[in-house]
Amino acid sequence: MLRWSIATVCMGGTLETKLAAAARAGFRTIEIFENDLTFFSGKPREVRAMAEDLGLEIVALQPLRDFEGAPEPMRARNFDRAERKFDLMDELGASMLCICSSVAEDASGEVDVCARDLADLSDRAARRGFRIGYEALAWGRHVKDWTQAWQIVERADRGNLGIVLDSFHIYARKNDVAPIARLPADRIALVQVADAPGILMDAMSLSRHHRCFPGQGDWDMTAYLEAVAATGYAGAISLEIFNDQFRGAPANAIARDGMRSLQALGEALDQTRLARGEAPLAISRALPKPAKIAGVEFIEFASSGTQSTRLEAELAGLGFTRVGRHKSKDVDLYRQNDVNIVVNREQDGFAHSFYLVHGPSVCAIALRFDDPARALERANALGAPTYHGRIGPGEALIPAVAGVENSLIYMVKAGAHNAWNKDFDFIGSPDVSGPLERIDHLSNVVRRSEFLSWLTFYKAVLGFSDEPQVELADPYGAFYSRVISAADRSVRIPINIADGGSTTVSRFIEAFGGGGVQQIALSTKDIFAFVERARAGGVRFLDIPDNYYEDLSARYDLDTALIEKMRVLGILYDRHKGGEFFHIYTAMFDQRFFFEILERRNYDLFGAANTPVRLAAQANEFDQGLRDRAMLETE
Repeated sequence: MLRWSIATVCMGGTLETKLAAAARAGFRTIEIFENDLTFFSGKPREVRAMAEDLGLEIVALQPLRDFEGAPEPMRARNFDRAERKFDLMDELGASMLCICSSVAEDASGEVDVCARDLADLSDRAARRGFRIGYEALAWGRHVKDWTQAWQIVERADRGNLGIVLDSFHIYARKNDVAPIARLPADRIALVQVADAPGILMDAMSLSRHHRCFPGQGDWDMTAYLEAVAATGYAGAISLEIFNDQFRGAPANAIARDGMRSLQALGEALDQTRLARGEAPLAISRALPKPAKIAGVEFIEFASSGTQSTRLEAELAGLGFTRVGRHKSKDVDLYRQNDVNIVVNREQDGFAHSFYLVHGPSVCAIALRFDDPARALERANALGAPTYHGRIGPGEALIPAVAGVENSLIYMVKAGAHNAWNKDFDFIGSPDVSGPLERIDHLSNVVRRSEFLSWLTFYKAVLGFSDEPQVELADPYGAFYSRVISAADRSVRIPINIADGGSTTVSRFIEAFGGGGVQQIALSTKDIFAFVERARAGGVRFLDIPDNYYEDLSARYDLDTALIEKMRVLGILYDRHKGGEFFHIYTAMFDQRFFFEILERRNYDLFGAANTPVRLAAQANEFDQGLRDRAMLETE
């Protein structure tokens, strides 16, 4: 049957660490890259023993380079190299040697010559009980496409010689995957999977630095695996990822992400097959179906002392009313229509620990699910354990899993708003109207090295889908954003990363001590009336330069009076396909978070055209803060 596998090159660390991480993540087969053996301090037989103790089968040794088509005397030396590889494989317990197409300048591209070399090598391998897998490199000297590799394998005509299919090289060359379905299953030696972002870059650079797990890039992994499955192939499906960030991350986390991505890929393939009335492949144990997400139930802030006072004043200025006091904890509930904000000032427990590390910040969010129990069961099945916190007698037990920077993601029942009564004593009516209607979206800032990991978490574990990545300009570097959304778009979370030491993202990570929720966007039907009232109530909004409004009048045929009103209030504007978008940002709260207030008029985007303006304004605000502090220190 099909089995999930991973290559040691995917992970960083020592070979011992990589093997243990793969086994812990649930892999039972593994590819060994020879560099890992070269740097290993023991003998290959010790690696074999470690793998066996961990329940891992070594499915292949990688790679033998520049073998086929070499002129003499290099051809003879190549066979000597291969024999030494066979000796190594014998001690290691590997059954297959993988060969990638030659990039040598003097290599022959003649099909018959290459086929002869592979046939001779396969005969030698057969005498020792080994198989040979031949793979086309996208940048090979002559053999670049899988169809060329297959032609050579077919011409060589050896039972222990097969083709290695790698989704990266196939998609990098824009090869059609559908014909793969016609390959004979017994001539496929190994199947490798790797995704990649849809960026313009030469194949070698893309391969060495930007490969990623299925679902983290832009290629159609399901179509590829579907074509492979149609052959009847029943071997290993192996991750082969070259990625600088992966090698710098903990091996356990990378192996876990790899398994999550493969399980999600297998699930997507089975859903495609079931939709056509075909039986699922069930490569791995069935996962609970993703529960339907139906919005954000609440946002919880960890705070203390004067910072709590300032935060509560800002919430009041934004129209929130304190409606409830926790029955046993120093926690208040603020509400406005369907928006619930919890301010936690406890001096022990999770929120306080989070505050000590991150300062005043969003420590938790609660998502509404149609079936929270199933959502939790799926999370547990994909390696996200349940969080267990302290609760008092009679209080609601809300399941949660760890999110970014060990914040919490609570899972609550959609529509079960009466659960608040278990934990809070209400002050007057629990229902409060106001101009802010709902949480439109939240933004997560994460370290660049963690971006793909959290993308996989949201997609595989919680059932979100993603949108294409966009690149924006920050005054101090590049800014990248990728949006993940619930199926009904009731929850949308842009995940933001940046390059540059002084970008808004970098400043947040430095102030916050890691990644987290930076932006809370709230929607209203009349932003102009809201901003006038909020400014009168003392809310500080981001200062937008007058030049922005001069440019706005040049770009859009807007009424002069409207533009002037936006300028006075600090409101920004965007337009797309006839829809209009008005939005404004509050000043940063201790360089950690800010609120966005927005009004949508048949507009479904995020105002990306205004993001550089917002970033520049926040940078100016930050610089002014530094200047103010410097003046105080010199007085």
